Amino acid sequence: MTRPKLLLSLVGILGLVWIGLWIAQGWGTVTLVFEKKPLSTVLRSFTSQSKLKVITDIDLNTPITIQVRRVPVAEALEALQAAAESRGRLAFLIAPNQAGLQNLISLMPRPSNQSGIKSLEYRMPFLFVPGTEELPQWRDPRDQVWTPSDLAKKDLRNLAEDVAQKTDIRIFFSESWDPSVLKSVSSGPLRSSLPSLAKASGGTGELVYLLPGQRSQNDSGERTPPNTERWRQNGSEGTPLSADAFAERLKNRSSGLSGDQAKEMQASIEESVKNYRSWLDLTPEEREKKMQEMMQDPNRQQRGSDRFSRAMRMMSPSQRASRYSRYNSQKGAAKDPGHTR
Repeated sequence: MTRPKLLLSLVGILGLVWIGLWIAQGWGTVTLVFEKKPLSTVLRSFTSQSKLKVITDIDLNTPITIQVRRVPVAEALEALQAAAESRGRLAFLIAPNQAGLQNLISLMPRPSNQSGIKSLEYRMPFLFVPGTEELPQWRDPRDQVWTPSDLAKKDLRNLAEDVAQKTDIRIFFSESWDPSVLKSVSSGPLRSSLPSLAKASGGTGELVYLLPGQRSQNDSGERTPPNTERWRQNGSEGTPLSADAFAERLKNRSSGLSGDQAKEMQASIEESVKNYRSWLDLTPEEREKKMQEMMQDPNRQQRGSDRFSRAMRMMSPSQRASRYSRYNSQKGAAKDPGHTR
């Protein structure tokens, strides 16, 4: 082979390698670049790229401005929530058959209390997450790992309880349907372990992302001012997560670390779990007092300000103004829970 041909071949090989690396780096990422386009258009693009269905009750004609390029699914969801001014949630809908699944989907994202639907979810106790912020984040919430407990009774309700405790997901199924699970359920990321649970239960299921609209408005369309009851609801994350499940969630995120970083994070995890166990033993009055003390911690306030600034950068100017106004109101209500206007 002559020298020119050899050089040409090398250039061709390098070009193919570069193209392969470029594709690999963008694999599993999402690009959403829209300026005041209908929410329906943005959601179609997101679902087409991520293969994750989004269910919302927000008006699909709502104009959305969003600018993210080649970002992980989790980051795209964060930007989507900021643009839609919503707080979303990964969910798994499970039913005995396809008709039941379609009925579940029709009731989302907020099934009524009279719908006969069982909902299981345990949110992270965010007051006790500080100190573990350096843990790796999931690039896609469906990548969270679930290892079914050997101690869990082998029926749908108990296994659904197990996965809801161990991962950041919400499970929906009919109150009247609780089949025995006679087949083994595979461990692994939620994208594979939850379909395995549905199949072992003799049913079918689907992972979706719920994006509910805001409901903190009165009949005149004005936003409800802060008050004691709303402050307590916002400060609560629903049914408390068990300390063991909290520890497992943090441990799963730290599984890829090694060396000094792993040791440092392990110490932070143990401290966070220890503080959370102590919190669970407090009375409601003691918790409220403790929460006030923690919220006055300058380090926590700075971390909260950093998170708020990151969310603000993903919003349009009008959304920033509206969000900043609400942030100040909520901050004042948190400092003075009895505050009303």
